[in-house]
Amino acid sequence: MKTETIKTVNLNRAVNMRSKVMLLTGHSEIEMNHMMFDFAVAYMKQMGMSEDWLAIWLQEPMFWGWWKQQWALIDEVFWYKYAGNQGREDVQDALRNRYNQLHMSLDKFPDDIVYEKIHSSYEVTSNAIIKKITSKHENL
Repeated sequence: MKTETIKTVNLNRAVNMRSKVMLLTGHSEIEMNHMMFDFAVAYMKQMGMSEDWLAIWLQEPMFWGWWKQQWALIDEVFWYKYAGNQGREDVQDALRNRYNQLHMSLDKFPDDIVYEKIHSSYEVTSNAIIKKITSKHENL
């Protein structure tokens, strides 16, 4: 019997949720990937990050792990809120817009619990990334 780790369970859950969101929005895998990247860049700029720091952070696997986790969390909220619209092409444009709004407003997400999870993990992750980057440059 194969044992699943928490990481595997969470990854499978995120992949499954992404497929469900794609059904609702009609977005392709490529569109979803571009959106995730573009919104990450916009988020970092919104946080006041300079172009130099942005370039460093966008190459950081720890940042992408955190970003994907937050993305999956919002996907899950989106799915449970709008799943009843599955198969309704007449509302697909509205669902796409709502999906984009939720992801673009990560800092202003309407759910306090989601907000707290995002920013608690952001603080831990950002401190770890800064420490990693700083120690890397100290050793040059």
